[in-house]
Amino acid sequence: MSLNRLYNIFKSEPLERSDVEAYGRSEDPSVKNSIEQKAMDDSFDQDAMDGWEELSYDTSVMSNLDSKFAPSKGISPYKLIGGTAIVATTIVAVIYFSDRPKESTPVVATTETKEEAPVTKMNVIVLDESDVSLPEPIEQMKQAPKEEQVEAKQISKEFQDIVTFRTETPPVPIQELPVVNPIPVPKPEIVRDHKEAKEIYLHSMKLVDYRKYREKPQVKTKQLLLTGTPADKEGEYSEDEDPVWREVDVPYIDFIDKSVKVFERGNYKKALSRFETILETYPDDVNANFYAGICLFNLREYPKAIEYFENCMDGKFSNFDEEALWMTAESYDKLKQKSKAQTIYQTIADGNGFYASQAKEKLK
Repeated sequence: MSLNRLYNIFKSEPLERSDVEAYGRSEDPSVKNSIEQKAMDDSFDQDAMDGWEELSYDTSVMSNLDSKFAPSKGISPYKLIGGTAIVATTIVAVIYFSDRPKESTPVVATTETKEEAPVTKMNVIVLDESDVSLPEPIEQMKQAPKEEQVEAKQISKEFQDIVTFRTETPPVPIQELPVVNPIPVPKPEIVRDHKEAKEIYLHSMKLVDYRKYREKPQVKTKQLLLTGTPADKEGEYSEDEDPVWREVDVPYIDFIDKSVKVFERGNYKKALSRFETILETYPDDVNANFYAGICLFNLREYPKAIEYFENCMDGKFSNFDEEALWMTAESYDKLKQKSKAQTIYQTIADGNGFYASQAKEKLK
Protein backbone atom coordinates (compact mmCIF):
# COMPACT_ATOMS: atom_id res chain seq x y z
CA MET A 1 0.00 0.00 0.00
CA SER A 2 1.43 3.41 -1.01
CA LEU A 3 2.45 5.97 1.61
CA ASN A 4 2.45 8.86 -0.85
CA ARG A 5 -0.48 10.47 0.90
CA LEU A 6 1.47 10.69 4.16
CA TYR A 7 4.48 11.95 2.21
CA ASN A 8 2.35 14.69 0.68
CA ILE A 9 1.44 15.88 4.17
CA PHE A 10 5.06 16.80 4.88
CA LYS A 11 6.42 17.84 1.47
CA SER A 12 4.91 21.35 1.68
CA GLU A 13 4.04 23.74 4.49
CA PRO A 14 0.79 22.40 5.95
CA LEU A 15 -1.81 24.23 7.97
CA GLU A 16 -0.54 24.94 11.46
CA ARG A 17 -2.48 24.59 14.66
CA SER A 18 -2.48 28.36 15.03
CA ASP A 19 -4.23 28.61 11.64
CA VAL A 20 -7.02 26.30 12.81
CA GLU A 21 -7.44 28.23 16.07
CA ALA A 22 -7.40 31.59 14.27
CA TYR A 23 -10.01 30.39 11.78
CA GLY A 24 -12.30 29.31 14.60
CA ARG A 25 -11.92 32.56 16.58
CA SER A 26 -11.96 35.12 13.79
CA GLU A 27 -15.08 36.75 12.39
CA ASP A 28 -13.06 38.66 9.79
CA PRO A 29 -13.86 37.25 6.30
CA SER A 30 -10.43 38.26 4.98
CA VAL A 31 -8.67 36.26 7.70
CA LYS A 32 -10.85 33.23 7.05
CA ASN A 33 -10.32 33.55 3.30
CA SER A 34 -6.52 33.65 3.62
CA ILE A 35 -6.56 30.46 5.67
CA GLU A 36 -8.96 28.80 3.21
CA GLN A 37 -6.62 29.70 0.34
CA LYS A 38 -3.72 28.14 2.23
CA ALA A 39 -5.78 24.96 2.72
CA MET A 40 -6.67 24.84 -0.99
CA ASP A 41 -3.02 24.18 -1.86
CA ASP A 42 -3.26 20.63 -0.51
CA SER A 43 -6.15 18.15 -0.59
CA PHE A 44 -5.11 16.84 2.85
CA ASP A 45 -5.46 20.33 4.34
CA GLN A 46 -8.87 20.70 2.70
CA ASP A 47 -10.03 17.49 4.37
CA ALA A 48 -8.41 18.55 7.66
CA MET A 49 -10.36 21.81 7.80
CA ASP A 50 -13.58 19.86 7.28
CA GLY A 51 -12.63 17.66 10.20
CA TRP A 52 -11.77 20.57 12.47
CA GLU A 53 -15.09 22.21 11.61
CA GLU A 54 -16.87 19.23 13.15
CA LEU A 55 -14.79 19.78 16.32
CA SER A 56 -15.53 23.56 16.37
CA TYR A 57 -11.83 24.19 15.65
CA ASP A 58 -10.93 23.04 19.18
CA THR A 59 -7.31 21.86 19.00
CA SER A 60 -7.27 20.71 22.62
CA VAL A 61 -7.96 17.19 21.35
CA MET A 62 -4.27 17.11 20.47
CA SER A 63 -3.16 17.69 24.08
CA ASN A 64 -2.58 13.99 24.67
CA LEU A 65 -0.12 13.89 21.79
CA ASP A 66 1.55 17.10 23.00
CA SER A 67 2.31 15.57 26.37
CA LYS A 68 3.72 12.42 24.78
CA PHE A 69 5.79 13.90 21.98
CA ALA A 70 6.63 17.45 23.02
CA PRO A 71 8.04 17.40 26.61
CA SER A 72 9.69 20.57 27.80
CA LYS A 73 13.26 19.21 27.84
CA GLY A 74 15.40 16.49 26.42
CA ILE A 75 13.33 15.48 23.41
CA SER A 76 15.22 13.24 21.02
CA PRO A 77 15.06 13.80 17.27
CA TYR A 78 13.77 10.25 16.75
CA LYS A 79 10.90 10.76 19.16
CA LEU A 80 10.09 14.12 17.58
CA ILE A 81 9.87 12.53 14.14
CA GLY A 82 7.73 9.72 15.45
CA GLY A 83 5.49 12.14 17.29
CA THR A 84 5.03 14.25 14.20
CA ALA A 85 3.97 11.23 12.18
CA ILE A 86 1.42 10.21 14.79
CA VAL A 87 0.06 13.76 14.99
CA ALA A 88 -0.44 13.68 11.21
CA THR A 89 -2.16 10.31 11.42
CA THR A 90 -4.44 11.59 14.18
CA ILE A 91 -5.44 14.61 12.07
CA VAL A 92 -6.35 12.24 9.25
CA ALA A 93 -8.31 10.26 11.80
CA VAL A 94 -10.23 13.35 12.93
CA ILE A 95 -11.20 13.99 9.30
CA TYR A 96 -12.66 10.56 8.89
CA PHE A 97 -14.31 10.50 12.31
CA SER A 98 -16.11 13.75 11.47
CA ASP A 99 -17.64 12.15 8.33
CA ARG A 100 -19.15 9.20 10.16
CA PRO A 101 -22.55 9.18 11.88
CA LYS A 102 -22.30 10.03 15.56
CA GLU A 103 -22.13 6.86 17.59
CA SER A 104 -21.87 6.30 21.31
CA THR A 105 -18.21 5.92 22.28
CA PRO A 106 -17.02 3.02 24.42
CA VAL A 107 -16.38 3.91 28.05
CA VAL A 108 -13.97 2.36 30.52
CA ALA A 109 -14.73 2.42 34.22
CA THR A 110 -12.44 1.22 37.03
CA THR A 111 -13.72 0.22 40.44
CA GLU A 112 -11.98 0.30 43.78
CA THR A 113 -13.10 -1.24 47.07
CA LYS A 114 -16.73 -0.24 47.61
CA GLU A 115 -16.22 2.92 45.52
CA GLU A 116 -16.95 3.48 41.87
CA ALA A 117 -14.35 5.50 39.98
CA PRO A 118 -15.46 8.24 37.56
CA VAL A 119 -16.21 6.99 34.06
CA THR A 120 -13.48 7.93 31.57
CA LYS A 121 -14.28 8.06 27.87
CA MET A 122 -11.97 6.41 25.39
CA ASN A 123 -11.44 8.13 22.06
CA VAL A 124 -12.20 5.67 19.25
CA ILE A 125 -11.53 6.67 15.64
CA VAL A 126 -12.02 4.53 12.54
CA LEU A 127 -10.10 5.09 9.30
CA ASP A 128 -10.84 3.68 5.88
CA GLU A 129 -7.90 2.69 3.70
CA SER A 130 -8.49 5.67 1.39
CA ASP A 131 -8.15 8.06 4.36
CA VAL A 132 -4.51 7.07 4.80
CA SER A 133 -3.18 6.23 1.34
CA LEU A 134 -4.28 5.78 -2.27
CA PRO A 135 -3.34 3.13 -4.84
CA GLU A 136 -0.21 4.20 -6.70
CA PRO A 137 -1.89 4.41 -10.16
CA ILE A 138 -4.52 6.79 -8.78
CA GLU A 139 -1.92 8.80 -6.88
CA GLN A 140 -0.04 9.43 -10.13
CA MET A 141 -3.07 10.77 -12.04
CA LYS A 142 -3.14 14.46 -12.97
CA GLN A 143 -6.23 16.56 -12.44
CA ALA A 144 -7.63 18.48 -15.40
CA PRO A 145 -7.84 22.28 -15.22
CA LYS A 146 -10.93 23.44 -13.37
CA GLU A 147 -12.56 24.79 -16.53
CA GLU A 148 -12.37 21.30 -18.12
CA GLN A 149 -13.86 19.47 -15.15
CA VAL A 150 -17.43 18.32 -14.71
CA GLU A 151 -18.07 19.44 -11.15
CA ALA A 152 -20.65 18.18 -8.68
CA LYS A 153 -22.72 21.38 -8.78
CA GLN A 154 -23.01 21.10 -12.58
CA ILE A 155 -24.04 17.44 -12.35
CA SER A 156 -26.59 18.22 -9.64
CA LYS A 157 -28.12 21.00 -11.74
CA GLU A 158 -28.33 18.76 -14.81
CA PHE A 159 -30.04 16.04 -12.77
CA GLN A 160 -32.76 18.52 -11.83
CA ASP A 161 -32.93 19.97 -15.35
CA ILE A 162 -33.45 16.49 -16.80
CA VAL A 163 -36.36 15.87 -14.42
CA THR A 164 -37.91 19.21 -15.44
CA PHE A 165 -37.31 18.48 -19.14
CA ARG A 166 -39.01 15.10 -18.96
CA THR A 167 -41.96 16.58 -17.08
CA GLU A 168 -42.51 19.48 -19.46
CA THR A 169 -41.71 17.78 -22.77
CA PRO A 170 -44.83 16.18 -24.30
CA PRO A 171 -44.46 12.63 -25.63
CA VAL A 172 -43.90 12.23 -29.36
CA PRO A 173 -47.27 11.42 -31.02
CA ILE A 174 -47.60 7.95 -32.48
CA GLN A 175 -48.12 8.17 -36.23
CA GLU A 176 -50.75 6.02 -37.91
CA LEU A 177 -49.05 3.18 -39.70
CA PRO A 178 -50.15 2.04 -43.18
CA VAL A 179 -51.72 -1.38 -43.56
CA VAL A 180 -49.23 -3.80 -45.04
CA ASN A 181 -49.18 -7.48 -45.78
CA PRO A 182 -48.33 -9.62 -42.78
CA ILE A 183 -44.64 -10.24 -42.40
CA PRO A 184 -42.98 -13.34 -40.99
CA VAL A 185 -42.77 -13.32 -37.22
CA PRO A 186 -39.10 -13.30 -36.17
CA LYS A 187 -37.79 -15.71 -33.62
CA PRO A 188 -38.02 -14.35 -30.08
CA GLU A 189 -34.90 -12.62 -28.82
CA ILE A 190 -33.58 -12.41 -25.30
CA VAL A 191 -34.19 -8.86 -24.11
CA ARG A 192 -31.78 -7.46 -21.56
CA ASP A 193 -33.41 -6.50 -18.27
CA HIS A 194 -32.77 -2.77 -18.23
CA LYS A 195 -35.12 -0.49 -16.33
CA GLU A 196 -35.24 2.61 -14.17
CA ALA A 197 -34.80 1.96 -10.47
CA LYS A 198 -35.84 3.76 -7.31
CA GLU A 199 -33.62 6.75 -6.61
CA ILE A 200 -32.30 8.67 -3.62
CA TYR A 201 -30.27 11.87 -3.41
CA LEU A 202 -27.23 12.22 -1.16
CA HIS A 203 -25.32 15.51 -1.13
CA SER A 204 -27.47 16.59 -4.11
CA MET A 205 -26.20 13.63 -6.14
CA LYS A 206 -28.59 11.12 -7.73
CA LEU A 207 -28.15 7.48 -6.75
CA VAL A 208 -29.93 4.20 -7.32
CA ASP A 209 -31.22 3.06 -3.94
CA TYR A 210 -29.77 -0.45 -3.87
CA ARG A 211 -31.38 -1.13 -0.50
CA LYS A 212 -34.50 -1.86 -2.56
CA TYR A 213 -32.74 -4.44 -4.74
CA ARG A 214 -30.06 -6.10 -2.59
CA GLU A 215 -30.48 -7.90 0.68
CA LYS A 216 -28.42 -6.04 3.30
CA PRO A 217 -25.92 -4.60 0.78
CA GLN A 218 -22.43 -4.21 2.20
CA VAL A 219 -19.02 -3.17 0.89
CA LYS A 220 -15.87 -5.10 1.76
CA THR A 221 -13.04 -2.77 2.76
CA LYS A 222 -10.17 -2.32 5.21
CA GLN A 223 -10.38 -0.17 8.31
CA LEU A 224 -7.94 0.97 10.96
CA LEU A 225 -9.13 1.38 14.56
CA LEU A 226 -7.36 4.02 16.65
CA THR A 227 -7.94 4.48 20.38
CA GLY A 228 -6.60 6.94 22.92
CA THR A 229 -7.12 8.26 26.45
CA PRO A 230 -7.44 11.82 27.73
CA ALA A 231 -4.14 13.47 28.70
CA ASP A 232 -5.10 13.79 32.39
CA LYS A 233 -5.89 10.06 32.60
CA GLU A 234 -3.13 8.53 30.51
CA GLY A 235 -1.10 7.49 33.57
CA GLU A 236 -3.94 5.28 34.73
CA TYR A 237 -3.94 3.15 31.57
CA SER A 238 -1.45 1.10 29.67
CA GLU A 239 -0.07 2.25 26.33
CA ASP A 240 -2.59 2.37 23.47
CA GLU A 241 -2.73 -0.77 21.41
CA ASP A 242 -0.93 -0.72 18.09
CA PRO A 243 -3.39 0.02 15.26
CA VAL A 244 -4.08 -2.93 12.98
CA TRP A 245 -5.82 -3.05 9.61
CA ARG A 246 -8.88 -5.29 9.58
CA GLU A 247 -11.20 -6.58 6.86
CA VAL A 248 -14.75 -5.37 7.46
CA ASP A 249 -18.15 -5.21 5.76
CA VAL A 250 -19.54 -1.66 5.81
CA PRO A 251 -23.23 -1.02 5.04
CA TYR A 252 -23.49 0.08 1.41
CA ILE A 253 -25.51 3.21 2.17
CA ASP A 254 -22.88 4.42 4.67
CA PHE A 255 -19.98 3.76 2.31
CA ILE A 256 -21.62 5.37 -0.74
CA ASP A 257 -22.71 8.35 1.38
CA LYS A 258 -19.15 9.19 2.36
CA SER A 259 -17.89 8.45 -1.16
CA VAL A 260 -20.34 10.90 -2.71
CA LYS A 261 -19.47 13.48 -0.06
CA VAL A 262 -15.79 13.18 -0.97
CA PHE A 263 -16.73 13.48 -4.67
CA GLU A 264 -18.91 16.53 -4.02
CA ARG A 265 -15.93 18.26 -2.39
CA GLY A 266 -13.85 17.74 -5.53
CA ASN A 267 -11.40 15.18 -4.11
CA TYR A 268 -11.59 13.01 -7.23
CA LYS A 269 -8.64 10.72 -6.47
CA LYS A 270 -9.95 9.69 -3.08
CA ALA A 271 -13.51 9.40 -4.43
CA LEU A 272 -12.29 7.23 -7.31
CA SER A 273 -10.50 4.91 -4.88
CA ARG A 274 -13.71 4.51 -2.88
CA PHE A 275 -15.90 3.90 -5.95
CA GLU A 276 -13.45 1.25 -7.14
CA THR A 277 -13.71 -0.39 -3.73
CA ILE A 278 -17.47 -0.64 -4.26
CA LEU A 279 -16.93 -2.15 -7.70
CA GLU A 280 -14.73 -4.87 -6.19
CA THR A 281 -17.85 -6.06 -4.37
CA TYR A 282 -20.48 -5.07 -6.96
CA PRO A 283 -18.93 -4.83 -10.47
CA ASP A 284 -22.28 -3.86 -12.05
CA ASP A 285 -23.07 -1.07 -9.58
CA VAL A 286 -24.34 1.82 -11.75
CA ASN A 287 -23.70 4.43 -9.04
CA ALA A 288 -20.03 3.54 -8.67
CA ASN A 289 -19.49 3.09 -12.42
CA PHE A 290 -21.00 6.47 -13.28
CA TYR A 291 -19.26 8.54 -10.61
CA ALA A 292 -15.95 6.71 -11.08
CA GLY A 293 -16.25 7.63 -14.77
CA ILE A 294 -16.72 11.30 -13.85
CA CYS A 295 -13.69 11.15 -11.54
CA LEU A 296 -11.57 9.66 -14.32
CA PHE A 297 -12.82 12.29 -16.79
CA ASN A 298 -11.75 15.02 -14.36
CA LEU A 299 -8.39 13.28 -13.97
CA ARG A 300 -7.89 13.18 -17.77
CA GLU A 301 -8.09 9.38 -17.88
CA TYR A 302 -10.56 9.42 -20.79
CA PRO A 303 -10.17 5.82 -22.09
CA LYS A 304 -10.79 4.42 -18.62
CA ALA A 305 -13.68 6.86 -18.13
CA ILE A 306 -15.33 5.54 -21.31
CA GLU A 307 -15.03 1.99 -19.97
CA TYR A 308 -16.84 2.95 -16.77
CA PHE A 309 -19.59 4.87 -18.61
CA GLU A 310 -20.19 1.87 -20.87
CA ASN A 311 -20.32 -0.43 -17.84
CA CYS A 312 -22.90 1.92 -16.36
CA MET A 313 -25.09 1.76 -19.48
CA ASP A 314 -24.70 -2.04 -19.63
CA GLY A 315 -25.91 -2.40 -16.05
CA LYS A 316 -29.32 -3.54 -14.87
CA PHE A 317 -30.68 -0.04 -14.29
CA SER A 318 -31.07 2.82 -16.76
CA ASN A 319 -31.04 5.78 -14.37
CA PHE A 320 -27.73 7.16 -15.67
CA ASP A 321 -28.02 6.15 -19.34
CA GLU A 322 -28.63 9.63 -20.71
CA GLU A 323 -25.82 11.23 -18.71
CA ALA A 324 -23.38 8.35 -19.31
CA LEU A 325 -23.93 8.42 -23.09
CA TRP A 326 -23.28 12.17 -23.16
CA MET A 327 -20.10 11.78 -21.10
CA THR A 328 -18.94 8.98 -23.41
CA ALA A 329 -19.22 11.34 -26.39
CA GLU A 330 -17.42 14.07 -24.43
CA SER A 331 -14.61 11.64 -23.56
CA TYR A 332 -14.10 10.65 -27.21
CA ASP A 333 -14.09 14.35 -28.08
CA LYS A 334 -11.30 14.96 -25.53
CA LEU A 335 -9.35 12.10 -27.10
CA LYS A 336 -9.70 13.81 -30.53
CA GLN A 337 -11.52 10.72 -31.83
CA LYS A 338 -13.96 12.89 -33.76
CA SER A 339 -15.62 10.12 -35.75
CA LYS A 340 -16.70 8.18 -32.66
CA ALA A 341 -17.70 11.36 -30.87
CA GLN A 342 -19.78 12.58 -33.83
CA THR A 343 -21.58 9.24 -34.13
CA ILE A 344 -22.67 9.41 -30.49
CA TYR A 345 -23.58 13.10 -30.72
CA GLN A 346 -25.80 12.25 -33.70
CA THR A 347 -27.51 9.48 -31.73
CA ILE A 348 -28.16 11.91 -28.89
CA ALA A 349 -29.44 14.61 -31.25
CA ASP A 350 -31.83 12.16 -32.92
CA GLY A 351 -33.15 11.03 -29.55
CA ASN A 352 -34.55 14.49 -28.69
CA GLY A 353 -33.62 14.06 -25.03
CA PHE A 354 -32.19 16.59 -22.61
CA TYR A 355 -28.75 16.70 -24.28
CA ALA A 356 -30.13 16.84 -27.86
CA SER A 357 -29.68 20.60 -28.29
CA GLN A 358 -26.10 20.45 -26.98
CA ALA A 359 -25.35 17.52 -29.28
CA LYS A 360 -26.66 19.47 -32.28
CA GLU A 361 -24.29 22.31 -31.40
CA LYS A 362 -21.40 19.84 -31.32
CA LEU A 363 -22.35 18.60 -34.80
CA LYS A 364 -22.13 22.05 -36.40
